[in-house]
Amino acid sequence: MREIAGDGERLPDREEVRHALARVLASEAFVGSPRLQAFLAYIVEQELDGLGDAIKGKIIATDVYGKELDENGGALNLVSVEARRLRRALDDYYADAGRSDPMRITMQSGGYRPQFESIAPAEPLVDDSQQGSHFHIGLQQHKLAFLIGAVSLASVLVVGYFSLQSAPTNAVVAASSSSAKLAAVREESLASVQAVNLAEQTRGMFFPLFDARRQSINLEAFQHVIDLDPNLSAGYAGSAQVLALQSMVTTDPAEAAALAKEALEMGVRATTLNPTSGWSQAAHGWTLVVTGDMEAGLRRARIAAGLEPQDGNVLDLIGISALLANEPSLMAEVSHPERIRVGSGRFAYNNIYGASQLMLENYDEVIDAFSTAAERGHPVSAPSLFLLATAHHENGDTSKAQRAIEEMWATWPGFSAREIVARFFENDPVTRSRVLAVLDANMPD
Repeated sequence: MREIAGDGERLPDREEVRHALARVLASEAFVGSPRLQAFLAYIVEQELDGLGDAIKGKIIATDVYGKELDENGGALNLVSVEARRLRRALDDYYADAGRSDPMRITMQSGGYRPQFESIAPAEPLVDDSQQGSHFHIGLQQHKLAFLIGAVSLASVLVVGYFSLQSAPTNAVVAASSSSAKLAAVREESLASVQAVNLAEQTRGMFFPLFDARRQSINLEAFQHVIDLDPNLSAGYAGSAQVLALQSMVTTDPAEAAALAKEALEMGVRATTLNPTSGWSQAAHGWTLVVTGDMEAGLRRARIAAGLEPQDGNVLDLIGISALLANEPSLMAEVSHPERIRVGSGRFAYNNIYGASQLMLENYDEVIDAFSTAAERGHPVSAPSLFLLATAHHENGDTSKAQRAIEEMWATWPGFSAREIVARFFENDPVTRSRVLAVLDANMPD
């Protein structure tokens, strides 16, 4: 059987692809090249997410390599060079260590989309006297493949998807730590492996914050993590962050109070189970800030930053906690574009950094962050546009402010902009009044 995806044909099973990717990234050639690991992991995940058409050189330059586009084309040249290296490395791998792999990953010549090819295995010639030993070997290989597939890509390949401004030694330490944690989990049960896998995948889906359906799915997934392993802090940390968010955006006061209470209980449970987890501390801190205990919440947030200074998901959670607590300096610190990040999913640091600069009245920085967000591959949401509009307005460009607000209303016609601004900038009356004034001045007819 032969299946190729990336050119319009049917995509193979996601888990089969991730098995194949795990084998490649664990190979000798790729372990020694964090750049190639990051490049390959990124394009494969984009393809699996249905974003293959959007895989362009300029997006890889900004998302994977953290490079700004320049007039001389240096960033794009870097991507071209790395793409040639990646194609050669894949060819070398499948000619040697991966020659028996059941699926192969290649990359288009002249483009960057990955292709996945399933290879039918050849029937081995085995005499009767060897059948028992071959069965034993096959069983062990099957178990190994199952474990590889059970662990999420983000967990296994923490080294593979990080900002490549970091030193290779950082990558090795991160990979070793992740492997050690997963090895410890496997000693418990396969249910624990599944719980770790699901929690890691789901936490990368927290943003965009105001997608109610997404947050309901996230909460259900985190609650399933708790069912799989009640002693794993991740399920409680994830549930805490979603419940606290839901308590903020609901319009029913009684429901908001109940959600906040449950969120705080989950946060306490997470830090009780694992006080040295940055995620647990950040989630607990977020619930404290949401429920009004700013000092205690920010203390937890700073502890989390010390425990996991490069975890992009943790840093984002700290950032929105600092936003709610009116601490723009902490927001800017954890969301700075040049900060090294590891983790799964798309990070929200661009939006958090832009909001911090608005609060600090650095309007040119706000405009730079939000006006090029889509080009750089960063998520764009309704808040991105009303914050951009406010910066334009404060700089005296009311026509650009009006266009940004018009785009927001056209794209998100039912978005509760005023309510969100009032809640998230509750403790920053100056920024709140500025944003609300721009919204009011550009209300649709």
